[in-house]
Amino acid sequence: MEGKVLVKIVYCRPCGYLDRALDLTKDILSYFENVSVELEQGKNGIFDVYINNNLIFSRYKEKRFPQNEEILKEIGKVVTS
Repeated sequence: MEGKVLVKIVYCRPCGYLDRALDLTKDILSYFENVSVELEQGKNGIFDVYINNNLIFSRYKEKRFPQNEEILKEIGKVVTS
């Protein structure tokens, strides 16, 4: 894929999910070169992960947080396609 891949993490700031979002960001940036990560503050328990504006994980829908490895795997699919 040409150009950068954009990963956006929308996290609930009042819920204290910033540390989780930062941890995922650190893993993404250490694994991939052509990936940029954007953090967006949200509320109401949100923790959503988007790749190039496509929702790939929703805490609300899955009823759990993502494992960093599963997010890295999804990014890997996009980076290598």
